[in-house]
Formats: sequence, structure tokens, C-alpha cells
Amino acid sequence: MSNDPRLIIALDVYDLAKAINIASETADICFAFKVNWPLVMNSGVGAISELSRFGRVICDFKLADIPNTNTLITDRARSAGAWGIISHSAVGEDSLRAVVKSAKSMKVFSVVYMSHPGWSDIMGDSLSRLISISRSAGVDGLIGPGNEPDVLRKIRQYEKQLPILAPGIGAQGGSPLKAIQAGADYIIVGRSIYSSDDPRRSAMALLDDISGAGPPERILE
Repeated sequence: MSNDPRLIIALDVYDLAKAINIASETADICFAFKVNWPLVMNSGVGAISELSRFGRVICDFKLADIPNTNTLITDRARSAGAWGIISHSAVGEDSLRAVVKSAKSMKVFSVVYMSHPGWSDIMGDSLSRLISISRSAGVDGLIGPGNEPDVLRKIRQYEKQLPILAPGIGAQGGSPLKAIQAGADYIIVGRSIYSSDDPRRSAMALLDDISGAGPPERILE
């Protein structure tokens, strides 16, 4: 792993071979890999197992269902070798708590604010409540928008202890350094890396950008 392991690479692609190639090239310079439904739907749940050979895998499934369904999905992700899983907090504490219970040693991260503009249409005023739900449910970290530093500052103001993982970097306009300065402990970057002709070089450029920030204040293990 990198000496400054703040980077999580989002492998939001369909092709497992491409995902494996990027993982093999960047495993030593990132903290974890994030996989989403496109890869799992196209390549099967075995993609989680394959990628876990190269490092930690976070399943970005944004679980948003009743407790039983969330439990079933979490169980399957854990058995496939996932290190972490992402769930919505907006479905309520009972559903989020079901994910935490099923996860066992697997890390659970809850979404309290997404990185696309539509989130604020309905959920923009719910930030403090979603953080409270997440804290009560016992999650290991929060997901907040790296392209909205003001929101990240609010998240950090409400929650001092839990790590913040921030997507929205690069293609969605977020600056990795500004996100960290606003309170993010880890940055999640996808398109800027997996769409690059040289993913490792692009990842290294991001690490150079945040090299002066030092290690995360709130470390995940």
C-alpha cells in the first residue's frame, strides 16, 4: 500500500478484465478498490473475489431496502470476500442496522449526502439526521460529496470521529486536496483513472496532489 493511503479507486466498469488490469497496476498505491453494480451485474459476484486478490474491495451497492433484503445482499457480498459495503442511511436505522449486523467484520459506510445535484432536491435538509442515524446504527464511516467542500465541512462539524469517504472527485468537479482540507479522510476517484490511457500514472498524479496532506486523521484498518 501507499505511504499516504488516502486513494480509493472506483472500478465502475463492465469489463472484469479491465478492472483486474487496473487493480494489478495500482494495488500498491491505493487504499482500496470500489466496485459497483455495473461490474457485478455484467461479470457476476465472483468479480468481488477476483479483485480481492489485489486489495480491499468495497461494494458500492448503496443498499436501500427493507432490513431482510439488505441482510441478504450484505451476506452475499461478505461471503464473496468484500472488505466493505456502502448503504444508504435514508432508509432508516432499522435497515442500516441490519447491514451492520450482517457485515460482521466487514466495514459499513453510509451515504449521508451524494455527489450529484439531484440529491439536494429532497434530501438536502436531512444531513444532520442521516448522520445521527448512521452513528446510532454503528457504521464505520460516512460517504460525503468531494465536489462540495462546504457540505464536507458540515459533515465533519456534525461528526468528529467517523472517517469520511468522498466521491465526486475529478469528473464531477471535485478537487482531491480541497476535499481533504474540508474534512475527507479518503477520496474516491473513478473516471479520471479508469478512463485514462495510463491509470497508474493518473492515480500517481492524484497522490502527488494530496501528498502534502499527510496520512488520514481517522484511519480505517
